[in-house]
Amino acid sequence: MRWIAHIDMNAYFASIEEKVNPAIKGKPILVTGAPEGRSVVCTASYPARRYGILSGMSLKEALRLCPHAVVVTGNPARYTATLSKLVRILGGFTHLIEVASVDEVYMDVSGIVGDGGREEAKRLAGEIKRAVASGLDLPCSVGIAPNKVLAKFASGRQKPLGEVVIAPEDVEKVLENLPVDGLPGIGLKTAIHLRGLGITTCGELGRASVGLLKTRFGVIGLTLKAMGQGMCETPLVPYYEAPEAKSVGHSVTLPEDVYDMERVRGVIFSLSEKVGRRMRRHGYRGRRVCVVLRKGDLVSVVKHRTLKTATDDARKIYAEASLLIKGIGIDDRGVRMLGVSVSLIEMGGEVVPLFEEDAVERALIRALDEVNNRYGEFTVSWARAYLSRYRLWHVPMSRRPGELVGR
Repeated sequence: MRWIAHIDMNAYFASIEEKVNPAIKGKPILVTGAPEGRSVVCTASYPARRYGILSGMSLKEALRLCPHAVVVTGNPARYTATLSKLVRILGGFTHLIEVASVDEVYMDVSGIVGDGGREEAKRLAGEIKRAVASGLDLPCSVGIAPNKVLAKFASGRQKPLGEVVIAPEDVEKVLENLPVDGLPGIGLKTAIHLRGLGITTCGELGRASVGLLKTRFGVIGLTLKAMGQGMCETPLVPYYEAPEAKSVGHSVTLPEDVYDMERVRGVIFSLSEKVGRRMRRHGYRGRRVCVVLRKGDLVSVVKHRTLKTATDDARKIYAEASLLIKGIGIDDRGVRMLGVSVSLIEMGGEVVPLFEEDAVERALIRALDEVNNRYGEFTVSWARAYLSRYRLWHVPMSRRPGELVGR
């Protein structure tokens, strides 16, 4: 018998920020990419959710719903470091662990539950939750079921701090009257198409004609029918067997449209530094630099350039990205969003510097990484990165062509 556990960290980013700053514990908390401008809510604490605030909502709208909310700038390095600790804790139960995202983990616990069935699974769910609380002082919900789809569904039924088990004999009853879009993996658009076929519940989906579903959805129709029956053969992929990243990138939506190429280059430098840091952290180097520029009218331009040798150096990434941006240019539509990514990834095998000046450069980069790893992102960085961040968030954006500005 197959048993899969899904661990869902509750309001993960907000919960971590409460640990860092106990003074905000219990308050409505909005974790965002940047508190200024056109940012969105990455995570809302449960007190904030009572005001109708959801992840992905614009910060402006969230503050309209809850003006007294505490706004916190997210710290990705802190969240990924906590994820690593979570995996080590869960490793005390089984090595069959799949990291689905920074706040979601699957575990194959078939060997632990064994023939104990629902009661043993329930005991295990509580034990996992207590281990996470003890090791991280963070809340989580645990769902255990015969497959990944049902386990994820189970973990979401009683949040926060839920412990829900769906045994094989429970599946049909649980799904019979469940709306089709209540099952993970079936989105709103698919649900609308299913309703057009007269299918509104998972029970109806499981009994639907294969021919009808294949005619409407192609081969995906078979998967949908299986999901309606509570079946899912998606394998669990342990984190140590997961495929390596194909690209590493960062992007930012600017607080206002920018019309100044110098400021655009400054933002590109900061993004390049973030990309380089992530690549070095994971032992990646890449040969293709890509830039995405979205203009004020939401039209996006993408350009890329392939290097002769792979790199993880932010300044080399920036040099190529800067050339690409120059080729795009800025017009009266301005720049709304910028992104930098590196692909054609290579793992390890760092080239040993042949010249003393190159060795000094690598030593400096390693020193910067060590400081930032210990004290947080951008504790120490290149002067240009600091200047660009100051100009972006603290200085009014440049005028549109033809506009006059005064003090």
